[in-house]
Amino acid sequence: MGEDVAMTGGCMCGAIRYATKGDAFIVGHCHCESCRKHCGAGISTLVGFKADQVTFSGAARDIYESSPDVGRAFCSKCGTPLTWEGDGGDIGPIVEIHIGTFDNPHVFAPTSHAFYNERLPWVDKPEQLPRFEGFPEDSPILQHGPTDGSPSRA
Repeated sequence: MGEDVAMTGGCMCGAIRYATKGDAFIVGHCHCESCRKHCGAGISTLVGFKADQVTFSGAARDIYESSPDVGRAFCSKCGTPLTWEGDGGDIGPIVEIHIGTFDNPHVFAPTSHAFYNERLPWVDKPEQLPRFEGFPEDSPILQHGPTDGSPSRA
């Protein structure tokens, strides 16, 4: 992506929207307990930008100060976790956006794992769990185990 690329996204209800300009400086998984609690998942995947590359519109986001000088933004209407915001050291203030809130999250690919020592014990375990198209009770099994990205059936 280049400097003219704008990515958009927002919360589940649409009350808060955002736009980014330019390239992200990082796309990574975070395993820290704070990120897991904020997003409610086993791994949080964030896309990082300098603060001046991100603009928000619509309703004001609520920001919870999870530790000194670290804010975690969310929508108070629908509860969607949106960002981790804080000091990026040499690059200045940063906004890291939860990847799932982008309109087109598939354009980003994670390149690193942060706080890997805090990962949940099952993260790197090989598994052969069935993959379903929808809810397990209502869908056929598509396959067992990891995929190479190509569609397949069980």
